[in-house]
Amino acid sequence: VKRFIGTSAPIPGGANILGVGSLYAVKRWDRLLMAVAEIKRKRVEFKLQIAGEGPLRQVLQQQMEGLDLSDRVRFLGHSQDIFTLMNDARFLVHTADSEGCPNVIMEAMACGRPVVAMDAGDIPFLVDDGKTGFVISQGDHASLVFRIIELLQNHSLCIQMGAAAREKAAREFGLERLVEKTMKAYQGAGWDGTINN
Repeated sequence: VKRFIGTSAPIPGGANILGVGSLYAVKRWDRLLMAVAEIKRKRVEFKLQIAGEGPLRQVLQQQMEGLDLSDRVRFLGHSQDIFTLMNDARFLVHTADSEGCPNVIMEAMACGRPVVAMDAGDIPFLVDDGKTGFVISQGDHASLVFRIIELLQNHSLCIQMGAAAREKAAREFGLERLVEKTMKAYQGAGWDGTINN
């Protein structure tokens, strides 16, 4: 995360959405495709790039074509340059049903990008709902669509949330902070700080 902090570009004015992750069922790319299909029907401009590879790529591409999204969605495959993709994006969308603590969310925040994500795993602790992005309840399709449209249509909100996201990432996700939190946890469990060899 540290390499992303302070080196990102300003949020572009375009309508580029980014999704990053493996193409497995648990990541719920189908959910995101259904959401952006509805957004297209509402005549809201956007481009969605999905970086990742996995066994569902062909199925998801067929779904994309069936939803008439070929002009709006690109599957990029595995990408080594997530940093550039983040800089080209207005915000990150993460629709997984089950998660731990996804690095991609912390990286997006470190790049100053708002995040729209489902309330899986540690995501509600990473994303401050309404401040650094939006946390959506599982299965709330209408809110997912609404929040994506809100960020697509409100550039100043993206800038405001992106700045708050970058600030939180610098404050809470850096290595120094992680070491500090780990040490406090050990001390809270009774460790006195001595190391026995």
